[in-house]
Amino acid sequence: MKIDYLVLFAGGTGGHVIPAVNYGNYLIDCNYNCTLFLDKRGLKYAGQFKGRVLCISSAHFSGNTLYKLKSIFLLLYGLIQSFYYLFKIRPSHCFGFGSYASFTPLTVALFLKALRMTKIYLHEQNSIIGKVNLFFAPFSNNIFINFDNIINLKSRYTKKIYHVGLPNDNKIIFKKRSINIVKDKKLKILIFGGSQGSLNLNDGFLKIIKKLPNNYYRKLSILMQCSNKQANKIKNELNDLGVEYELKNFFFNICKILDSSDFVVARSGAGTINDIIQSQIPSILIPLPHSIYNHQYINAKYLTNKHAAQLVEEKDLDSDKAYFAFKRLFDNADQRISIIKNLQQIKILDANKLMLNKVFK
Repeated sequence: MKIDYLVLFAGGTGGHVIPAVNYGNYLIDCNYNCTLFLDKRGLKYAGQFKGRVLCISSAHFSGNTLYKLKSIFLLLYGLIQSFYYLFKIRPSHCFGFGSYASFTPLTVALFLKALRMTKIYLHEQNSIIGKVNLFFAPFSNNIFINFDNIINLKSRYTKKIYHVGLPNDNKIIFKKRSINIVKDKKLKILIFGGSQGSLNLNDGFLKIIKKLPNNYYRKLSILMQCSNKQANKIKNELNDLGVEYELKNFFFNICKILDSSDFVVARSGAGTINDIIQSQIPSILIPLPHSIYNHQYINAKYLTNKHAAQLVEEKDLDSDKAYFAFKRLFDNADQRISIIKNLQQIKILDANKLMLNKVFK
């Protein structure tokens, strides 16, 4: 075991936690001692992490006065926890993967850096750097980015920036999607809203398929992510249409599901964009409209500018624009093939290896 003790900070959504888990597992496989700091929300995404997981109290300030007062208490408690654990671990390197949950441990890491006990590295998954990563950018040794450009990062940080992509599960072997599409077969459509945005996406998708001619329903096989509170409504509507379907609360094997699907209707978080590129699956992207700095829209434009996806905004889900976008992709195998070919032109970087080499070699 190497003497380096490494810590990773993440939390909140799977978009932040899963890349941290993947990179942490890679470090552990390379014989580094690695600990992952998460908040309570992030724990459900860390089941596959091979190292030690520590739950740190965290909160944000979106709410009324009473909630904000509670948040201050939770953050102070999280700060105490972070001090205790980090001074006990004494990490040589700290890696922040964004989200408000990483703020308190990064604050302590900043104090350790001032004492020359540690170095700080950031990874930004989105095309617009998040608030926490932006705050700590001046104090970081390097900023690793998923997309090849971060539009709100000032030029003075250029020397710190390294384009590495998104850390992936090192056990997954990516294969090239076939362009030999069998016409007139039943198409498997994945509806994937992620951890934040499935409710409106599902409602909008149902509005689209209700406009389809009746003879289309026997050609559809739908796999949809939905919450338990929405499941009965969706079941009733899909049963009325006579559509083959399966509903899931969460997808643990998303790569396998994408590989077996014909196209996907999805949000455009960084992890979803990365999964689409790796599986080379045609997609209709519906950005979450209230994402911070509208980063999901910018993420989606990354693919649409390469003619590697279609973009429909949520406000247009009940319009003819969304209906015809779906119907064209459904009807036109040549269009799906063109998108697959364009996705295959996008280079997939080995973020785990690139980050390790930059930091340690």
